[in-house]
Order: sequence, then structure tokens, then C-alpha cells
Amino acid sequence: MLERASRGEPGGKATVRPLPVASTRLPAHPASTRAARAFVAENLRTWNLDSAIDDSTLLVSELVTNAILHARSPIALVVRKVRTAVRIEVFDDGNGVPQPLHPDHEADAGRGLGLVEAVATRWGVEDLDAGKTVWFEVAL
Repeated sequence: MLERASRGEPGGKATVRPLPVASTRLPAHPASTRAARAFVAENLRTWNLDSAIDDSTLLVSELVTNAILHARSPIALVVRKVRTAVRIEVFDDGNGVPQPLHPDHEADAGRGLGLVEAVATRWGVEDLDAGKTVWFEVAL
């Protein structure tokens, strides 16, 4: 992905530079949730996007945990800067399109996508031929 940088360029010319992107693969194992948080935080720090770390690591935990519990397949994780946001994508081999649940206050589970819906600037699901991608964006 490319970003146009036009302000403050010498001679009034705009330059185009690549936007940061990083990806990794994780096994369908509970330790992958912690690994996903660390991967996201490390890349956002490297890109000087510290303001997005807390929300991004919280939400990636929810999506990776869902992939582990429901898809039980390897996970591909992509972190990228998109203009004025950070976009996180979690790919798995699971079927179906997940929907936020609205459990009662005594339920032990079922709040993950509701949390994503409440905290993310935008989020969505892309149903693929082999699996799905659940993604979210956090504004910068």
C-alpha cells in the first residue's frame, strides 16, 4: 500500500512512500494470543504508532482467541498502517461469518466481537473460499 506525502516536500512535489505492513503465522494454540499481542505491539512501537497499541492489542487478543476456539486452524496475522488508522487482519480456515453476541451479565464468554464492535473505529468479516478474515481498524 502506498501513501502520498505532499506537505512540506521540497519544490512542492509530492512523494509516494510505502505504508508499513507486517505479517506472521501462528498455530491454533492458546499461547498464540500472547504472541499476537506482542507482535502487534512491537510493530506499532517500531512505526511510532504508540497511541494505537492498547486498543489494537486488546482487540487482536479477542480475534485470535476466537480463531483458536472456533476455527482450530493456523492463523495468519497482518498489521498495517492505512492512512489515518491501524488495520489488523486475522485469517483462519474456519467456516461461517462471526456475529457479535449479546450475552447476559453472568455469561462466561461471548463478549469478544461485541468488544471489537465497541472499541474499533471500523471492523468487518470477509468470507473467503477457504476460511475468513476478521479485521478491525483503530484510528490514529
